[in-house]
Amino acid sequence: MTESWRRIRAVAANTFLEAVRQKVFAVLLIFALVLLGGANYFSEFSYQEQFKFLKDWGYATISLTGLLVGLLGAAQLIPAEIERRTILTALCRPLRRWEFLAGKYLGLVSLLGVMLGLMGAVFWGVLRWKEAQLIGTEGGELTVVQAIQAEARDPRLWQAFALIAAKLFVVCGLAVLFSTLATSTTFVVAMTLMVYLIGHLQSVAREQWLESGERAGWALQFFLAGVALMVPDFNLYNLIDEIVAGNAVRWRTTIEVLAYSGMYVGVLLAAAAWLFEGRDL
Repeated sequence: MTESWRRIRAVAANTFLEAVRQKVFAVLLIFALVLLGGANYFSEFSYQEQFKFLKDWGYATISLTGLLVGLLGAAQLIPAEIERRTILTALCRPLRRWEFLAGKYLGLVSLLGVMLGLMGAVFWGVLRWKEAQLIGTEGGELTVVQAIQAEARDPRLWQAFALIAAKLFVVCGLAVLFSTLATSTTFVVAMTLMVYLIGHLQSVAREQWLESGERAGWALQFFLAGVALMVPDFNLYNLIDEIVAGNAVRWRTTIEVLAYSGMYVGVLLAAAAWLFEGRDL
């Protein structure tokens, strides 16, 4: 296991460095940082509405940029290696296919983690700058100051950030799974986006499956059951909207969603490794 972990780390480090060198990720990161920093200049409401706007804007920017990075990065993991024929050199070494795949995934999520960390730091700085600005303009009443500080330093924002990261890691797992089947990045991106969209309708499929009963034919029931059981339920991450709106979300619920994400990523990587073992390179 020690040797396997060493090889996985080597692949992950190499994947991370290769991704960092690609200009598209630098452009996406700069785009996200500009959006986050510029969000301050669109807020001309009460301080509660300004913070609500900043949180909505900030988390939407982080989610969108993270999704693009995850899709573009994962889509190039296996197809690009096959196209350049470098995968043959890598797998000629004492490197198992599942180790290669695990290293690629860890390298990608490491890049995603760094980008999320940078965007999160900018987002936190924007909130604190807005806090200082509003305290200076809204007056010196203690209750107002405390309310502004509570909005800017809301610890529930960490819950939303953790949920965004978990959701993006699941998307990366899906993209890695499809990359083991594909020969082009277009196929990987298209299939991942399709499952991503279906995942937001997964709860509808589950409800239809449970309510249809004998009224639906066996083919429809089988299809709805497959969608409900095999496609990740991205509606679970709607807790992010609840947190941004200021509603209380228990940490227990957040941890349950994070655990669900971790188990689903494990299943996706296991399926990807099984498919990759049988692929003719």
